[in-house]
Amino acid sequence: MDHRNLTPYEPRGLPVRRGTKNELHLQYLEKEDKEAFSIDGKMDVDAIFTVVKRAVRETLNEERSGLGLAFSNLPWNVGALWEIWGNYIVMNEELINVMKHLTKSDREFNSVVFMLLTHEYIHSLGYIDERRTRLMTSIVANFTFGPEHPASIISRGDLWQIYPQIRELKGGKGDKLKFIMKFDSSATSYIA
Repeated sequence: MDHRNLTPYEPRGLPVRRGTKNELHLQYLEKEDKEAFSIDGKMDVDAIFTVVKRAVRETLNEERSGLGLAFSNLPWNVGALWEIWGNYIVMNEELINVMKHLTKSDREFNSVVFMLLTHEYIHSLGYIDERRTRLMTSIVANFTFGPEHPASIISRGDLWQIYPQIRELKGGKGDKLKFIMKFDSSATSYIA
């Protein structure tokens, strides 16, 4: 089965429980494995990205290494971006800083970061179509956390509708980049 053509309710043929809301759940993971997918506590971007990579690998059976991260003064309506065939995900620094104050918990803030990173990571796997990438981001979040988790809710919706205050951001032109040195560290098992 080609997983690039899946509907939201057929993730790679893995075992799912279909409820009245067509909920997606991980059923085959042991308890300690599920903890590896937790984004509930204080986490840095590198730790959240480790969860992103695991979740995408478990859901879509695809992965890549060697991505970098930078923060930039992106326009207000861009949460993050990945340039086609590039090696960096660029996140909107102003948006991330504002979301730290708008979100009510570490879990909610991490869910926003998870959604943004998952979306751009899926793009980096070669999925260029924006609508398909949004759908796949939602599938990954639902499959990993269940439908009621903030990451799933945010992935199904529109960040600017869920948090309308961020429409007030000035934004920038993306002309300043701050590279993050500790990112995708799970892909590096040696000292460079």
